[in-house]
Amino acid sequence: MTISKDSRIVEVFSKDLLKAQVEVNELKNANEYIKELASNPSPDNRYEIAQIMSYVIDEGLRQRLNYFEALADVKNTGLGEKAQFKVNVNGLKAMFQAKSASTERSKVSSKFVSLDTEEVSVRPVVNFYDLATGKVDLIKIAEQAVFEMEMAIVKRIQDSVYAAFSAMATPNYATGSGIVKNTFDPILHAMNRVGGSASIVGDIEALSKFTAIAGFNNNVPSALVVEHNQNGMIGSYLGGNLMKLNNPFVPNSLTETELRKDLIYVIPSGDASLRPVKVHFEGGVQTTDAPVNINSKEVEFRFDQYVGVGAVGVRKLLGVYEDSSL
Repeated sequence: MTISKDSRIVEVFSKDLLKAQVEVNELKNANEYIKELASNPSPDNRYEIAQIMSYVIDEGLRQRLNYFEALADVKNTGLGEKAQFKVNVNGLKAMFQAKSASTERSKVSSKFVSLDTEEVSVRPVVNFYDLATGKVDLIKIAEQAVFEMEMAIVKRIQDSVYAAFSAMATPNYATGSGIVKNTFDPILHAMNRVGGSASIVGDIEALSKFTAIAGFNNNVPSALVVEHNQNGMIGSYLGGNLMKLNNPFVPNSLTETELRKDLIYVIPSGDASLRPVKVHFEGGVQTTDAPVNINSKEVEFRFDQYVGVGAVGVRKLLGVYEDSSL
């Protein structure tokens, strides 16, 4: 079978990965086809399995990273293409003068920057016997691959933002033990002012602390109480929408999380090009497979996504608050 991103088997597995509705028989037939390919691990069959997985992982990663659109200036290009990010330098100014008098010029200027991309990769090792007998689920492999790649990309953004902003002063950066209202509010007010509104993004433990400083108590309408108990936090604070980041525990831990819990990002809405965080996805997920190991009967797959991340721009239209109590 010739595999493309539009192949039906890719669509079926992608829907299953994303927990969308899929016909039971179609999913069963798709899994049977994988088992049939794995029963004869020829180079062509290995390559076909790898291609199916790469397209499924690519679709899963795109969907899981949709929220990036609200956090960063994101561009997608073809393989080998550079993304050009527009960075405004100066804007227009309005001024008064006497009638018919000459007015001062205000030059509109901008520059374009690009980012170097790197590989974020996962390299699963699979026993072909387990694939052929259905003991290993292709969707489970794809799901784990998507999760690991997502966390790696978000960590890179986290580290880039913190490195760029932690040495700055309010309203770009501030720290406090818990959510200190007089310390956090100037950041939010500034980002609301430049964007018209802003999003407050962070870990659930940090965001849940806004409940107390927002004056949320037993006197609020019951509908808001139900919403709060369902989500574990209020929906907004002083006009800023609260957005929870996916931040699970690292494997084999019930204390250490994949991302930092102590960082809260305040991101103004509006023109994405004004956001200092730039993310470039170059091409889709690439795949490579290796011959079956004659001793272990295992085969390696490698999946790569080229990503560039940076914090650039003359105006740093982003706020970072660090909760030192977490």
